[in-house]
Amino acid sequence: MTTDTVAPLSMRQAFNGTVLASAVTAAAELGLVDQLDEHRACALDTFARDHGLSFRALRLIADVLEGADAVATVHDGVTLVPGPRFTELRENKGYLVWLVKGHAPILAQADTFARAGRGQDAARLRDGRAIARACHDYGRFHVDPVFDRVTAGLAFECAADLGCGSGHRVIRLAHRYPGKRFVGLDPDEGAVETATKAVADAGLRDRVEIVHADVSRPARGRHPGVDLVFSFFPGHDLWPLEECVTSLGQVRRAFPDARRLLLGDTYRSDLSSDAAAPVFSLGFEYTHALMDQYIPSPGDWEAAIARSPWRLADRTELDLPYSCIFHLTPRH
Repeated sequence: MTTDTVAPLSMRQAFNGTVLASAVTAAAELGLVDQLDEHRACALDTFARDHGLSFRALRLIADVLEGADAVATVHDGVTLVPGPRFTELRENKGYLVWLVKGHAPILAQADTFARAGRGQDAARLRDGRAIARACHDYGRFHVDPVFDRVTAGLAFECAADLGCGSGHRVIRLAHRYPGKRFVGLDPDEGAVETATKAVADAGLRDRVEIVHADVSRPARGRHPGVDLVFSFFPGHDLWPLEECVTSLGQVRRAFPDARRLLLGDTYRSDLSSDAAAPVFSLGFEYTHALMDQYIPSPGDWEAAIARSPWRLADRTELDLPYSCIFHLTPRH
């Protein structure tokens, strides 16, 4: 994966980019982007009145987006329509929600969390609900299409999602495979609450179970019959190396009937000083450094897998910068 050569970021770009990130997050969370995507137009005065918003604030949010060519205002001055870069906004807004809302306290107190021993304090301040929503949003554009292709030919009766977040992945699979059972596990209470509600709203409580659990140490024997296990993006939380090897072994013992483990995660890009770093990479590595979490390289993952009860059978790149799916099968 390569990046373009661009000029170093200026302080003006940094300041205005921070405002843009906030405006994108607000537009996404308020439903303004969805309104434009579905109806291709939005009367700001009506939208503000119907949603109990300040028109002045909404107008400035729209102005900032318009400055990025994501939206445009028509001749009446209050009707918003998609701009030339609206598709880019729609497909990438989840990354901004993930960074700006999901990690807001960490970004605001970076100087505090850069001090030795404060990383765990930072990790506890993440907004699990916002992160779950954000991962769902960008995942449907950049992860789910690849995941669908990978799972299309797999035979299974019961699948478990370690780190299920909003639950959208198990819900999608449950709709695709009406005769199958699913389990979603997540350590974040906010994500579990979000996923449980989503499962109920989808009418799938009879086939989809959401469990609050430590995905690095799933309970042995708790979910018999699970023959497919997948995990997307909590993998880096398993490190350092010895802990990762232990966790991979624990997953094997917790799901002895599993014939395949699909482990999807973002790996280290080494682009922290590159102004052309793609969306997500720099924010991912920056926030995790503040949480004092190690981000492994593909070689690190291969070394851990080689010492685990799993064998690396294949690898598929995701449409997400520096991210892939490791296809693991039981070694014995």
